Amino acid sequence: MKKIIDANFFRDPELVDYLKSNKENMVVFCDYACMESYKGNAIENIYRSIEIVSKFPDQVVVLKGTRDIVKLTLSDNHLELLEDPSQTREFKIFCLGVERAIHGDVTLANQILDNGKIASDHFAKLCKDALLVAQGIKGYTKSYKPEYLLALKKKEELRPEVIDKIIKDIMLLAATLFQNHPDVKIIPQAPQVKNSYIFRFAISAYLLNLRWISDGGIENVNLDRLRNDVVDMNYVTYATFFDGLLTKDNKMEEIYQETCFILEHAFAREQ
Repeated sequence: MKKIIDANFFRDPELVDYLKSNKENMVVFCDYACMESYKGNAIENIYRSIEIVSKFPDQVVVLKGTRDIVKLTLSDNHLELLEDPSQTREFKIFCLGVERAIHGDVTLANQILDNGKIASDHFAKLCKDALLVAQGIKGYTKSYKPEYLLALKKKEELRPEVIDKIIKDIMLLAATLFQNHPDVKIIPQAPQVKNSYIFRFAISAYLLNLRWISDGGIENVNLDRLRNDVVDMNYVTYATFFDGLLTKDNKMEEIYQETCFILEHAFAREQ
C-alpha cells in the first residue's frame, strides 16, 4: 500500500503503526510535504519531521516535482514515472545529512537553511495562487442547491442532471487551469484528461469551494486559510493516484473520498 503523507502526520504515533504493521506499507512524499517540513526553524523542523520515517527508509517513496508530474500525467498513466528514483534511493543518505546538521555540521546546516528559505518564498507565492484559484471557482458553484451538497457528503447516488452539472463545471474549471498553466501546451483529450493531475486538482478544488459555500462563503475565509486549503488539495490530488492519505485532517480525508467518488461516477458515465 502506498499513501501520500500530509505534513501533519510526520510526527504522529499512528505513522509508526502504519510502517511497522506491513513492510509493503509505503509513505509517499510529494514536494509540498517536503517543503512544509522546512517551515519555521528549518533545521530543527526537518529533523523532527523525518524522525519517524528515517527509521524506515526502505518504505519511503519521493515523488518528482509537481510541475514535472503535471506534464507526465498529460500523456502517461504509469505511476512509477511519478517517482523520483534518485531522491527515493538517496533518502537514507539525506536523513544522515540532517542528523549531521542538527549536531553541528555547518555546511549541511546552511544547505538546509537555504532550502528552508526557498520553501518559505514558495508558500508566500501560494497566497496569490490561492486567491486566483478561489476566485476562478467561485462563479461555478454559487447556484448549488443544498441537496446537491448533502448528496455528495453522504456518498449517495447522484441524479443524472446533478452529475452532468458537476462534470460540466469541473471541466470548465479544468480547462481554465489547463489554459493558464505554463507547462501545458495542448489540452489532453478524454480519457487522458481524467488521468491528469490538473483535472483531479480541479475536482478537489471544486469540492473545496462547495465546502466554503456551505460554511458561509469564500468572503469568510481568511488568506492564510485559503492558501492552506488550496495546498491541501494538492495532497488530495496526489492521493487519487495512490492508495489514499495519511492525515489528521478530517476535511482533507472527506474531500479525498468525494474526489474519488466523482472520478468513479465520471468514469462510469463515460463508459
